[in-house]
Amino acid sequence: MLHPTLRSLAFLTRLPPSKSSFFGEHRLGDDIAAFPLAGLVAAAPSALILLLAGWTDLSPLAGTTLAIAAMVWVTGALHEDGLGDVADGLGGHRPAERALAIMKDSRVGSYGALALILSILCRIAFLSDVAAAAPAGVAILYLGIAAFSRGVMAWMWASLPSADPGGLADSAGQPSRRGACASLALGLALYVAAVLLGTPSWQVALLALAVPLILAAAVFLWFAAMLKRRLGGQTGDALGATQQLTEIALLLGLAAML
Repeated sequence: MLHPTLRSLAFLTRLPPSKSSFFGEHRLGDDIAAFPLAGLVAAAPSALILLLAGWTDLSPLAGTTLAIAAMVWVTGALHEDGLGDVADGLGGHRPAERALAIMKDSRVGSYGALALILSILCRIAFLSDVAAAAPAGVAILYLGIAAFSRGVMAWMWASLPSADPGGLADSAGQPSRRGACASLALGLALYVAAVLLGTPSWQVALLALAVPLILAAAVFLWFAAMLKRRLGGQTGDALGATQQLTEIALLLGLAAML
């Protein structure tokens, strides 16, 4: 899994690619089983910040703000960019062709700006609540969220056809359902492990598993249905938005239950 993880990191973050991992013919769609592992690596600096914040006098709000900022830097705001583009494209009731054209426009519109602001605010607010309720476990919980949200992104990629021929996700290759299942299962396993290790009791762990996962599933079904209805499938931007929405849903569920 080393080389698929390194290739996934090169795609999902701003970390420089390892040349030794790109030998031969490879399509990213074949590597999606490693997406959760790439999510773990990407979230490691944020988890370290959360740990250090817990050992100092930094408030939960300050620590989580730095942690979210670190994640944005590591990923190069890739997923945030996707969320903003999708919000601009789907914000008005436009036909699919026009919506796709807007999503390719590098300029940020009012819908995109609002979506980005709300995403950052929600993640900081919800993660701050988690940090206040579970200061010893917030770092590992965030690692689990990062892993699972990338697994959900892979599942979305395989669940819907490409709506943008020649786009980033399309050119990377339609992933197999088997690879997507492996990615989702690995992400879920890592999230379950994080909750079991990061919560104080099994009763709390059950709530921290059930409610966030139900919220994430509901958001996924709603967003997938909207993409299919409005665009006819998924795009690279839609995959980034999937990660953002899943992370927000999981953080909201944890904040409510801890």
